[in-house]
Amino acid sequence: MKLWIVMFMIMIIIFVGGLFLEQSILKATDRLSHTLDLVKDAVRDNQWQKALTLRNQVDETWRLQQERWSPFIHNHDLDAITVYLARLQSFLESEEQAQALAEIVELEIQLVQLYKLEVLTLKNVF
Repeated sequence: MKLWIVMFMIMIIIFVGGLFLEQSILKATDRLSHTLDLVKDAVRDNQWQKALTLRNQVDETWRLQQERWSPFIHNHDLDAITVYLARLQSFLESEEQAQALAEIVELEIQLVQLYKLEVLTLKNVF
């Protein structure tokens, strides 16, 4: 009987931990997406320095989240976002509007996919 109680408690801890991780991912991706929208607006207005500053904020936030999530999320998914951020910086520094906007869209799509992969659904469990 004690074994069943211990197993049940472990399952509860795993479930609550999964919900906490899901909420953490949702909040962080929303925050990152909002800042990326500001970067997009700055690029459209040819405010390259402002766009670089905002991109650096996204990068700092991402690096913190990446450290927290790396035990739980595939490193390939995390690394893809890092690569997109690096390419975005390059496009912003060279003031290439079309490429920068395309890279921002790729980043936003990757963030949405990251959340969808980690959300607690039956499809993701099985």
